[in-house]
Amino acid sequence: MKALKKKLITLACATCLTVGMGAVACADTVDMGYGLQGNTSASVKAVKLADIPSDPGMRTAEQNKLIRQANDNARAQVNALMQNQYSVQLPQLEGNVVDGYSIYQLQGADAKGHHTAYYMTIDYSKSIIDGAIAIEKTVLEKGSDADKIKANSKHPLSKEISMYSKATAENKLQSVKGESLDGKKLAKKMTEFNAKLPEQLIQSFSQAVLADKKMKDSEKQKLINWITFGIKQMKVDATHMAYEPVQTRYGTAVKGDLRGSLGYDGFKSPFSLIGYAVPTDKGVSVQFLLSEDSSHDYWANELNHIYQTQSLKGGK
Repeated sequence: MKALKKKLITLACATCLTVGMGAVACADTVDMGYGLQGNTSASVKAVKLADIPSDPGMRTAEQNKLIRQANDNARAQVNALMQNQYSVQLPQLEGNVVDGYSIYQLQGADAKGHHTAYYMTIDYSKSIIDGAIAIEKTVLEKGSDADKIKANSKHPLSKEISMYSKATAENKLQSVKGESLDGKKLAKKMTEFNAKLPEQLIQSFSQAVLADKKMKDSEKQKLINWITFGIKQMKVDATHMAYEPVQTRYGTAVKGDLRGSLGYDGFKSPFSLIGYAVPTDKGVSVQFLLSEDSSHDYWANELNHIYQTQSLKGGK
């Protein structure tokens, strides 16, 4: 009996060690949409919080319903927002704005301690990009002088391309000149950004509230007043901001990096935001990783592992 008990204990210990070693040695996979997948390093765990696959065949009936409703609302709001900016009658956006999304919590650790981050992917459809190009073209061809000045200030794509394709997008990204801002240059940019931020956010949120047909007018006004008050208390500070074209295992992409803090009513919450925009045949997959600023370097290295990132000179 003692011999059997000893064998069982030995077997249990061996099983635990095998399972434990397997967990350490195996990477997790994150879905980026449009057929793209990323594998974390062996020490990083990915926990899926929410998702709607970009492939309709992979969705449940409920997910199809949610993405359809979300796109109907987004399309109506974007059409209204664009029309309010220009005097000329604009073509209406059609098709999906977003084909899918996913949100993960990433978990890792090193000698400095534990690190967590939130990794989000949004898949912007080819149809919404083509629609935006068509709107720009209409404004530049038929808009008033004021319309054209406003459109030109946004560096319109329609001057260079008539339709989106992965090859065209990658070619344009290769000519992007990267930029890195710190110190006084960045402080000036952030002053300008914070001056414009409240008005832009208030306008966007107010239009979304006003478009809600289920709310009473009195309720809408109360909500808008509350949103306006809250936004005016916000301030974004930054210590570093950069973007550059990069080569990844998925092709040419653009990478952005922001380290800063979000202030509200005197309180500050430091953060790090690293983003990639990856062109695909079906649209652009945009990924963001949000973490504490103190974990920036850890997650920057992890993303370099996932994407196999290499810098491009750009600015050709």
